[in-house]
Amino acid sequence: MSAGYQAVLWNRYKKRYDLFLWAGIILYLAVFILVNSAFFPYQNTNTILIRAFGTLAILMLHLILAIGPLCRLNRAFLPLLYNRRHLGVSFFFVASAHAGLSLLWFHGGGNLHPLVSLFTSNTHYGSFVFFPFEILGAVAWVIFLFMAVTSHDFWLNFLSPVAWKTLHMLVYGAYGLIVLHIALGILQYENSPVLFSLLLAGIGILAGLHVTAAAREYKVDKGSVTVDAGGWEYVCRIGEIAENRAKVVVVHGERIAIFKYDGKLSAVHNVCKHQLGPLGEGKVVDGCITCPWHGYQYRPEDGCAPPPFTEKLHTYFLRLEGDKIFVQSSALPEGRFVEPLRLTESPLTTKEDAFFIGWSGDNGKRVTRRAFRLGLMAAGGALALALVFTFSQHRISRFQQDYDHVQILEGWLTNDPVPVLRTPEGKDARGNPVFATVLLIDALKHGAKELVTEALQGRRTAFVKITGYGLDRQFISCGPAERSTPMCMGVGIGAVPHFPILEIADGLHSITPASSRIAEPPRAAYPGKTVEVRGEIIDPKCYFGAMNPGEGKTHLSCAVRCISGGIMPCIKYEADGQLHYAVLVGEDGRAMNQAVLPYVGEPVRIKGRLQPLDNWEFFYVEGGIQRK
Repeated sequence: MSAGYQAVLWNRYKKRYDLFLWAGIILYLAVFILVNSAFFPYQNTNTILIRAFGTLAILMLHLILAIGPLCRLNRAFLPLLYNRRHLGVSFFFVASAHAGLSLLWFHGGGNLHPLVSLFTSNTHYGSFVFFPFEILGAVAWVIFLFMAVTSHDFWLNFLSPVAWKTLHMLVYGAYGLIVLHIALGILQYENSPVLFSLLLAGIGILAGLHVTAAAREYKVDKGSVTVDAGGWEYVCRIGEIAENRAKVVVVHGERIAIFKYDGKLSAVHNVCKHQLGPLGEGKVVDGCITCPWHGYQYRPEDGCAPPPFTEKLHTYFLRLEGDKIFVQSSALPEGRFVEPLRLTESPLTTKEDAFFIGWSGDNGKRVTRRAFRLGLMAAGGALALALVFTFSQHRISRFQQDYDHVQILEGWLTNDPVPVLRTPEGKDARGNPVFATVLLIDALKHGAKELVTEALQGRRTAFVKITGYGLDRQFISCGPAERSTPMCMGVGIGAVPHFPILEIADGLHSITPASSRIAEPPRAAYPGKTVEVRGEIIDPKCYFGAMNPGEGKTHLSCAVRCISGGIMPCIKYEADGQLHYAVLVGEDGRAMNQAVLPYVGEPVRIKGRLQPLDNWEFFYVEGGIQRK
């Protein structure tokens, strides 16, 4: 206890606990990041960090929720209960890192403020499968925020113990939101049964622990009692109570703690006024009942906290018949002094078990060793799960965006039908020039249409030089071995790596007239055909390397931001056993970014004219888009 509020009260054991806790947090993050980077080198670093903090946060949340019932079932876990608030605040920092990175990565850099984008990018509020799972996580984070900022005792005193406890019981509602956040989010993309089974196992373990602990407590509360006509209930024999400890009995639904100390007996209400802790599991220290949760103290004879504290407990009358102890079933007013019963003899008492407040003497050393072993087991399990999470996740594609090497491409620039650069890629067997089409985008989540329009200065095409950063699958060359790959279809054989997408490096300054020029290529090298395809609408920048993975429901909001910001939408579909990618445009050749937004990330069916252009396909949509 402390007579004044301080920012943090750490004894040396709490410092050890926090040191061990944060060492475990750093170790988990290091293992997760290093293993993912080694085995999934094409996965985006930000994605790895988001998953590292996210998986660690859900593990910590399960541990926090398991501590309460574990302590009811086995006192060996009480040291964790004593430090649970430190664990909870640490969990909040980890969860906030996950939330902050996700918000900035998926919603930042677009045409809306990230917080506005969070609530407006995915508008499928009427669908269960496509419900905006990020909102669920955001609401849970707000609950965790209130719990973290009210963790200090000042707020408990300000709000009252009942209000404070009610607020912190919202953690179970937040846990339900997090489960839905995971089930409707990442598990919609990850198809591994291992990850789904781990989530179910976590829910099952928590539910089992709480039900088991509740059943044990129910038996205590509903145990048979014998109350005589005068309202006296038999409790136990003197020898059944350890020195300086208590026996808890339930009378009329209320728990009463009978303490034996200094050859005396006193009875008080079992519930601590601080955080409703179980006083009967505490100990008499320096003449005061000391709560095992946080060390709050009360005088056993009147239930009053020592000055300057003002908390008071109900007290009860006791009587002795030989070595049998009886308690009066009617509670006395809070703070009412009751003369302790004097014991004329001290029969053999039961062996005293460890007490945790203060962490001193042999008990402290024994508890510290036990807590250390439990911590090592928890850390080992967490690291094992980090490996399971890593190797159970979806196989990451080999797409990348290369920001380490600036690319300079020359070719014909046009906005018809979307911003592209058609670059010469050598000659075919007949000596005719072969071109590759490179989609052009701007930085962050913005299209390049305005930049290209300004560079063209009213012309339909212009031969220019553009500096930028390429996106491609492993930056392969379109040689003989790669001729059948989707991104090399129609591209001539050459040693120069082909970039199907180029992010313009520095706006308009990166588009300059070329020193020489070649003849303008035809607008379409092959005739189009009317087809119907089934696939998923994606934004090509994220899909081809800026995110990786940049598809599915988990990427839906980010794709909406990119497409609404002007990046051309594409459809990914399968034909002839291969993946194909086509740029979506309207039937009249105009951009249809706004029209596709309600369908991004969903399975769709589209009918229209498929027009190949070099290595890319352009899909002129006829009749709209249908959900599959």
